[in-house]
Amino acid sequence: MKGKKGQAALVVVILMLVMMLSLVFAAAGVALKDARVAEESKKSRQSYFAAEAGLDDAVYRSKRGKLLSSSFSIIINDASASVSITNTGNLREIKSSASRASAERAAYASLSNVSGVEFHYGVQVGDGGLEMDQNSEVKSAGGVGNVYSNGPVEGASGAKITGDLTIAGANSVEDVKVLGTLRANTIEDSKICGDAFYQIIDADSLNFLNNPSSPTCSSTLTPGTANSGSPNPPSQEMPISDSKILNWKNDACPGGGASCTINGNCGTSGVAGCNISDNGTLSLGPKKIVGNLVLTKKQTLVVTGTLYFTGNLDMDSSSGATVKCDPSFGSNSCIVIFDSWIHIQNNSIFQGSGTAGSYILAITTLDNCNGDEEVPLCTHHNGAIDLHNNATGAIFYAPDSMINLHNGVSVTELTANKLRLDNNAVVTYEQGLANAQFSSGPSGGWDIINWKEIIP
Repeated sequence: MKGKKGQAALVVVILMLVMMLSLVFAAAGVALKDARVAEESKKSRQSYFAAEAGLDDAVYRSKRGKLLSSSFSIIINDASASVSITNTGNLREIKSSASRASAERAAYASLSNVSGVEFHYGVQVGDGGLEMDQNSEVKSAGGVGNVYSNGPVEGASGAKITGDLTIAGANSVEDVKVLGTLRANTIEDSKICGDAFYQIIDADSLNFLNNPSSPTCSSTLTPGTANSGSPNPPSQEMPISDSKILNWKNDACPGGGASCTINGNCGTSGVAGCNISDNGTLSLGPKKIVGNLVLTKKQTLVVTGTLYFTGNLDMDSSSGATVKCDPSFGSNSCIVIFDSWIHIQNNSIFQGSGTAGSYILAITTLDNCNGDEEVPLCTHHNGAIDLHNNATGAIFYAPDSMINLHNGVSVTELTANKLRLDNNAVVTYEQGLANAQFSSGPSGGWDIINWKEIIP
């Protein structure tokens, strides 16, 4: 009897031991599995960090204008990342794939060096207003040439605007033909073919509004609507902000390093790396030039990235000096910035890339040159930009000073604090300027438009 009880106890002990061992092995299995999961998670995180590091390095080099090959590799914490860069026009795509052991992660970013600027008007001026001499004109290629002014508009015999004219605040217009709609506080001695919105209008202007005649207006002569007591239009902001111009200056020399700075003048008798001989061509950009651009011979400057000159632009060439965008800009436009005056004389040529919709934007940040009195550092007629020659491939921008357009000169678009059009000067607005795209060039000005993790 005792023997049977001992056997039963032994069986119970063995069963308990088996159960305990099963529990131990089960717990150990779970622990080992968790350890493997933790190790795989660690490898995955390290792969992700490596992929992000490779992507971050490529984006940094892009934005700083540093050397960047089409592919490279990095190793961080035993994780290896392979980075590839693809450029398509003004879009740069970067893919970084990393792995440690069998754990793989990947990240992607896309960058663009194009910024849009909307030039809705053939002429836009600030508080200085617009002065139009005899037979000067603002028109459009394929549409109408509109004008927006924050200051008064003064015309002369034959001065004409083919589109709408809008004048902000309590300002007036005098002696201008407007083929579209006119909005102003006060209208004097003007001929309006469309409608008129105003506070005050003189008898002659109102009579023509009610009884339009050819050849001033089209053959379909319909009286305009007189909207007396209309509120004054608001002032219009300039299309390019000061901060954007500053960003473009920075794009010309990312980081401000010596490698992207030239000290001395470019062009005629230019310093090393910036001299252009007669009939010679120089491709340049992005660069900051602590000096002037002087072109007095048949020379060609090809803008390959944003150029920022701390001095002035002086073009006086009977044989035809040229400043143009590199063909790589395609339908985008390029930028040249000056801190001083711009003077364009005989036979000077401005061109875009050669593709429709491409222009060259010439900016001066010169301040307080508004033609009213002599101010040091201003150009002829006490303005910031003085144009003696046709420049139909260019946009001229002087947000804080005056642009003066000489007799018979034709340009594409003008924006300034004040504008003076001499006899027979013509602004021919192109419709593509309503959504112009400006690129800082193949080597600078990249903005991040997308950043995400992707499937390896």
